[in-house]
Amino acid sequence: MVRLDKIRIGDARRLRESGLVSGSIASIEDEIRSFIDFRQINVLVAYEEDVPIALIKIHLLDRKNCRVLLNIVIEEILSDDVTYELIDKITYYCLVEQAYHKVTVTISSGNMYMEEPCTAIGYIQESVLADEIDNNGLYEDAGLFRVLSGDYRNYNCCFVPFEMGVAVITGSRDHIDGIKLYRFGDRLGKGFVLNVAKQLRLVDREGCFLDNSDGKYDMVEEELDMLPAEVSKAFYQVSNYFSKTSSSFDLNLNLDKGTEFQKSVWAQLSGVRYGSTKSYEDIALLISGGDIRKAKNLTRAVGNACSENPIMLAVPCHRIIGKDGKLAGFSAGVEVQDYLLTLEAFTYVTSIK
Repeated sequence: MVRLDKIRIGDARRLRESGLVSGSIASIEDEIRSFIDFRQINVLVAYEEDVPIALIKIHLLDRKNCRVLLNIVIEEILSDDVTYELIDKITYYCLVEQAYHKVTVTISSGNMYMEEPCTAIGYIQESVLADEIDNNGLYEDAGLFRVLSGDYRNYNCCFVPFEMGVAVITGSRDHIDGIKLYRFGDRLGKGFVLNVAKQLRLVDREGCFLDNSDGKYDMVEEELDMLPAEVSKAFYQVSNYFSKTSSSFDLNLNLDKGTEFQKSVWAQLSGVRYGSTKSYEDIALLISGGDIRKAKNLTRAVGNACSENPIMLAVPCHRIIGKDGKLAGFSAGVEVQDYLLTLEAFTYVTSIK
């Protein structure tokens, strides 16, 4: 298992012992200090079983932190599996965690083994750089490879339009970790999803979702095939939900970021049937094991957990309403909640499956 950590002064000795850097401990520590102080370079250390295996320098190429260039130092050629995991972890860190939009890396004859894992996760060769690398005193060309947010194959997002807005699905090949609903005109916050939406021209200059009047959200089969498998699967299922041709979801969900209490609430939400509703008090009562007094104290916390639900629709927080039957607290807005409940009520009555 490969992990990435930000470089620290205390890493100097281990980095020298691994052969990733050379010189005295004092000089290496000084170099690490210069990296930490210089904001245009972000340096990470890659570990496998607590052994340093690579040094990654991330050079910021513009003031908006949009484009970065990777310089990956590896002392010994790693196995294919470890190299693939390393490249994938670095790419995820840059595109998803740090929200850079474009990541580039140079590949020369000395590190050609990096080309296959790069291309497997979405990098393409953008150009050939003449005399880019000094290899034992001689200059040689190198290929410049890049990946954009929307081209990353191991983790990505897609956008499913519905009458009032857009469902944004995020996830990997193995699981879905987010389904959020936005109305047309809603503004996306900064991050990976906004970068992909910009690339696909689905938002305006302010980052607000455009409407679907010209079918801009439509996706052809070839585009869906480029998405991570579980995201592509979710695209079809969410589309079928909105078109009223399906009333259930069969997805691998990742809810690990929730607290134990939140997970217990979300588990109860998943049991609320299509076309029906429960109150926050009902959910609190189920969690408390039927203890009415305890349930009353948990009701507000249940409401907060519903608001923090990261995977809407598949974990149907929209089916949870106030005890008095009123709609309230739905994070996408009560108008969207009303739309979803109306859609399900009509479909349920007419038995569309």
